[in-house]
Amino acid sequence: MTLTLLRRHKRDKLLLPIVLKLINLKIITHKQLLIYPENYLTLPFSSEEYISPSKPNNIGEIPEAIKITSATYTINKPFVSEIENAQLVGSKAVGFDKAGNIIAETTLPPLGDLSPRFQGSISLQSLFIKKFPGLETHRLDTACSLVSSWSKSYYHWFLDFLTRIEGLEYYQKQTGGKPLLIIDSNPTSWQIQSLKLLGYSLDDCIQWDKTKVTVNKLVVPAFRQPGNWVSPSALHWLRQRIFSNLSTTDLNQHSFSKRVYISRSQASGRRVINEDEVMQILAPHGFVSYSLETMSFMEQIQLFSSAEIIIGPHGAGFTNIIFSQKQPTVIELVTPWVSPHYYLISNLLDFPYWCVECSQPYGQKIRQSRGDMIVDINNLQILLERLSLTLKL
Repeated sequence: MTLTLLRRHKRDKLLLPIVLKLINLKIITHKQLLIYPENYLTLPFSSEEYISPSKPNNIGEIPEAIKITSATYTINKPFVSEIENAQLVGSKAVGFDKAGNIIAETTLPPLGDLSPRFQGSISLQSLFIKKFPGLETHRLDTACSLVSSWSKSYYHWFLDFLTRIEGLEYYQKQTGGKPLLIIDSNPTSWQIQSLKLLGYSLDDCIQWDKTKVTVNKLVVPAFRQPGNWVSPSALHWLRQRIFSNLSTTDLNQHSFSKRVYISRSQASGRRVINEDEVMQILAPHGFVSYSLETMSFMEQIQLFSSAEIIIGPHGAGFTNIIFSQKQPTVIELVTPWVSPHYYLISNLLDFPYWCVECSQPYGQKIRQSRGDMIVDINNLQILLERLSLTLKL
């Protein structure tokens, strides 16, 4: 995000509760979609799930977010809702029911009914557009939106949005209706190609470039990632669907090293400052450095599909472990402030997982989730010694 966008995001987060009260708008939460069957057609499917992650292997301190999420957690039974005469409003297609209430499940899965994460996913602009009567309203029959303030984030696209398609397809089986998919305007190549791997072409989609649209039947599948936890069944559904549409030729088109180092040298944050020194240690063990920004989506799938060991600084590139088929050892280089996403995915897929503590440059002690890092070479040597007991290093 630019500095201007970050400031706007923080401003909206602070002002949202005040504005909601002033204009008398209510929020329909995940739970309320289930308990008001007279207002919404809600179809539960699958079953409740229990997650009990194993403690991560570690060199140095384990990040606090990973410690917290290593506790047992329950994920409620998923559902898909049909909301009649709904509206999608603003650049991020915030959903409103016919009474004008905000449908929280059209924004981002909240950590609570109205957490800071949720507030930041709704812009004040959307609320004012909703209340402004003079704007033209287009109309769609049956549609499902995959647009949000986070839908162009690589990790969130796969784990928050593509996992919802399972609920969408359950709705189709139960009702016979096929909703039009609403996606971001000017979608990225990986958005288009990943939808294709799930069986959807651009002919099944409409790109969101409207200000306000009325939808006769808005189909809203529940998010399958409450908080930081990911539904195991949703994750396995996504992998199965993707692999079912990949041929052996697709997966073997290029030859990559089975020992992968993910470089963030071209990223805006979480770069490894002493990366050259790190590679001097890793290269003799067969590791090759890859900058994912320079690779096509299919090349990334091929790289991770055949990988046996994956190491790199915490970042969205690790999302690609969902394409791994060889039970790779996943090694994250971390600072205290990273999220637990890839630790949890590794756990759910039964991949051996390690986190290696790194320091921040310039003696930084403040919370900086995107700050650069310095790998402790002694820690790296200890890691390789321990891995040599189980892997041929």
